[in-house]
Amino acid sequence: MACDVDTGAVFKYPVHCFGCDQAFYFTLRKIAEAKKLACPVCGSDINLTDEAYGFVVTSVKETIALIDQSSRDLQRTSIAPP
Repeated sequence: MACDVDTGAVFKYPVHCFGCDQAFYFTLRKIAEAKKLACPVCGSDINLTDEAYGFVVTSVKETIALIDQSSRDLQRTSIAPP
């Protein structure tokens, strides 16, 4: 059943690497939980605490909160007696 799928671990969002000037997709959970990501091409640290990533990190954390809340709501309604 699809209820067991963590949407935040599946959906991805692009994060720009200033080392190689390219964007790469990382899962929402990874972006929300990590302070740094490693660029898969040049190996540079993508420092998510840098203010340049503030909007991305804030947006992703808000999205994760909505996903988690929706998941809890869905679980309550699917478990509730008929």
